[in-house]
Amino acid sequence: MEKSSKIYVSAAGGVLRAIFVTLIVILIFSFVSTKISFSEGITNMVILVTTLLSVMYGSIYSSRKSGKKGWLNGLLVGLFYILIFYIVSLVDGSSGGMQLRDFIRVTLAIVVGILSGMLGINI
Repeated sequence: MEKSSKIYVSAAGGVLRAIFVTLIVILIFSFVSTKISFSEGITNMVILVTTLLSVMYGSIYSSRKSGKKGWLNGLLVGLFYILIFYIVSLVDGSSGGMQLRDFIRVTLAIVVGILSGMLGINI
């Protein structure tokens, strides 16, 4: 397999794993929130932490799978994950405008993705 296509295939696998982790955590949180009422701040924090942990897991998986250019794998996983997250939120009915917290979420996902990709190469 060509080197650059191996990076994209491993990044796609990382994104799929990250989305799967997100779905599991969101389903668990949804079930718990039917029993316990949470404030909007806690809900936003759960979504942010879930996003970052999912990107971290997907980036580590992707960089370990490809075996090289961990920063690029992490960057791709972070970007594609956030892009899919944004598209799903648009389909769900949120406005297309980006707020400050959205820019922070995108920046954090990219930084965590890059750092986790580098970590995945070295562990």
